[in-house]
This record gives sequence, C-alpha cells and structure tokens, in this order.
Amino acid sequence: SGGPSEGGEAKGKKSRTSRSSRAGLLFPVSRVDRQLRRGRFAERVGARAPVYLAAVLQWVTHKTMDAAVRISKKSKQQRISPSHMQAAVQNSSVLKQLLQGGVPRRRGRAVPQSQRVASPSKRKTTESKKR
Repeated sequence: SGGPSEGGEAKGKKSRTSRSSRAGLLFPVSRVDRQLRRGRFAERVGARAPVYLAAVLQWVTHKTMDAAVRISKKSKQQRISPSHMQAAVQNSSVLKQLLQGGVPRRRGRAVPQSQRVASPSKRKTTESKKR
C-alpha cells in the first residue's frame, strides 16, 4: 500500500464545490437549472442563466426580508408575520412593481418609435384621398 499509483489518484482528484458556492450565492443554482430545464421555457438553457436567476431570486428575497425585519422591529415583535411581508412589499416601490407584475413606465420620454413610424403613413393616405 502507499504505492505511486495511489498517490497520483489523490493528487488528480479535485474537491467538489457547488455552483452556488462558486458564484457566491446562498440560493441553489443546480436546483434552479433543473427547474429551468424541466419547465421547457426554451429549447436550450445557457450555463450562466441559472446563476443569474438564482442571484435575482436571492436579491428579491433579501430585500423583502430586510424590509419585513425592520417593520417587525418597529411593531416590537420578534416574529415576522405575513402582514409584515405584505407591508414590506407595499412600502418598497421596486418590490411592489416587481411582484405585482406591472410593466415599468418610462417617464419623460416622447412617443415611442413604433408609433412615430405609423403616423406618417396615415398622412400619406389622407393626402392621396384629397387629390
């Protein structure tokens, strides 16, 4: 025992690290990847897609929990209740917009280009009718 072949195998083995720990995340990247593939949202799923999605989910959870903790401390309670979570989402404009599924509104912008392109054709049709 202890021959050269055994020592070579020990050197060749790498310690396994999860994709979550490599990305520095707490949320499970492999589980998100599995769900993306099983869900058939697309034919192909890139290697970085589950990492990004897990990071977004972790950020949303952290933001929500952080706000809920502050609300529960203000009400002098030690446990976070569903009402604290709901109040946290309602108080944060970012979370409220994200979790209600609303489309973000662009403020201060002129008419979108798709409508600009459509309006000149209407003018041409009215001019041709006048002739």
